[in-house]
Amino acid sequence: MKPLRLVRAGRRQAEALMLDTCRIRAVTGDTTDPDTGQVTPAYGDPVYTGKCKIQNQKAAYPGNPDAGEHQWTVTPVELHLPVTGTGSVGSGLVAEITASVDPANVGRTFRIRSGDRKTLQTALRCQVEEITG
Repeated sequence: MKPLRLVRAGRRQAEALMLDTCRIRAVTGDTTDPDTGQVTPAYGDPVYTGKCKIQNQKAAYPGNPDAGEHQWTVTPVELHLPVTGTGSVGSGLVAEITASVDPANVGRTFRIRSGDRKTLQTALRCQVEEITG
């Protein structure tokens, strides 16, 4: 088979496993609730809305960084997206899971650390870190 035909078939297979959906946006600033004083991020328009898949990286091990007296666990995670339609997705953007096969994933947010653009890719595999608290 020709390489391009194999890549197209690989993309179809990769996308068939993307059963969740997400919205990816840039953080444009902060807003403060005048009653509670709580600060929350303000977002721009979505650069991508559509199918995705959350994938833990089995080859990497969680890290336990600390700062002062606080210690936390960082687990390596990837967000898989289709190749087509994701040209504006890149580092620093925030992805929110809006629907998932596992309802516990809905509402999880991730900051994109890096993308994975290459010539014969079957999916865009972004290194992400989960935003909590």
